[in-house]
Amino acid sequence: MDLPADESFDVFSDGWPAWPPRNAELTQQIERSVREILNDGQWGTYPETTAANCDQPGVYDRCRAAVGQAANEWAAPEGLDSFGSASHVRLCPSGSSAIELALRALGVGPAGGKRKAATKVILSAYDYPGNFRTVELLGGRPVLCDTEPTRGIRSGRSPAGISLSSKAIQAIQAPPESVLLISHLHGQVVDSGGLAELCRQRRWFLVEDACQAIGAGRIRELANGQTVFVPVGTLAEWTTYSFGGSKPLTCGNGGALATEYDGKFQKLQAMVDRPSDTFPMSTLQCAALLPQLSWLNRLNRIRCENARRLSELDWAEVGCAAIWDDDPAVVRAPYKFPVLARDAATRSKVIAGLRSIGLPCGEGFRAMHRTSDRRSDKPVPLINAAKLSDSLLVIDHRALLPPDVADRVRECLAEMS
Repeated sequence: MDLPADESFDVFSDGWPAWPPRNAELTQQIERSVREILNDGQWGTYPETTAANCDQPGVYDRCRAAVGQAANEWAAPEGLDSFGSASHVRLCPSGSSAIELALRALGVGPAGGKRKAATKVILSAYDYPGNFRTVELLGGRPVLCDTEPTRGIRSGRSPAGISLSSKAIQAIQAPPESVLLISHLHGQVVDSGGLAELCRQRRWFLVEDACQAIGAGRIRELANGQTVFVPVGTLAEWTTYSFGGSKPLTCGNGGALATEYDGKFQKLQAMVDRPSDTFPMSTLQCAALLPQLSWLNRLNRIRCENARRLSELDWAEVGCAAIWDDDPAVVRAPYKFPVLARDAATRSKVIAGLRSIGLPCGEGFRAMHRTSDRRSDKPVPLINAAKLSDSLLVIDHRALLPPDVADRVRECLAEMS
């Protein structure tokens, strides 16, 4: 699954692929796309002006449509149809703003008026910190749940340990119209089927943060016996994506949110169109992003293959365990490759060793388990999330592109042991 020689990426000074990506063919496609809108004037007009004056869709509308395709039918494994797809996609300035808009559209806010109490938003204590802060910004009440426990850590590999715990979520009590916000992090894909059913039973809303997981999903068999690809977010009220400067799809900044619900999309439009778009993504960003979307699926497959090779290394010899599962029913879109160390000191030592070969890596997120009771509810123990906060290290997605990444890391681990 290695890149052909003519599709390889230029390396940065650290010896690993540069980011944003530097590939001759892709760079030419991006230049051509940007030049097109510089020549026809789309770079300096509103997308709706272009739509009104042109017979063909403008770059904004083409990019918006392609985002939905890249996350759904383009991501389906060969021979499988994509089950469900978001009929409405809205581009926006960032993944964080996508989360904010999704929560706003679902009515998240403080107590007041008809709302007797602040909206409860259930999210993992180990999550992108911006999600917690967005809930606070809107006046909602963060309710923290734990992550799955790791398993088989002594063998140097655990099939679980990043995604939020279904058992912990089931133990949390929250009123109807609360929100469950689940994030697909570090190449892991939350099994949202059961959680969607729980939300239906409890009349909660479901938001899936796929900012690290565009193109991911699960292979399932329908009741009629048909095997299909179910993209992340298919069962949610809203799904969010990010095109920030560090993401596998990048235009410096940018994001999107998607839904299949007409009414929820219309409510969002009423919020952000005043009458011009108050949360825009520029046409120049669209032009830079558009060519990358058709590359996503094949590059995700390469990252997955190299992540699998990394997971098979002897991480136990340096006091660590890779968190990875080869479940063939899961289609992953790795953004970071996660490795759990024995403790914080071991993590620091291993990061230093990996950085000695220039490998782009670092600590995982700082979990929110230590936030005060004034800021959040903690109805369940957060032991596993605390462990991730103290001991998780992650390897950046650009290091998952070269075919020799596992060999280089293997040699480095041997020197450290």
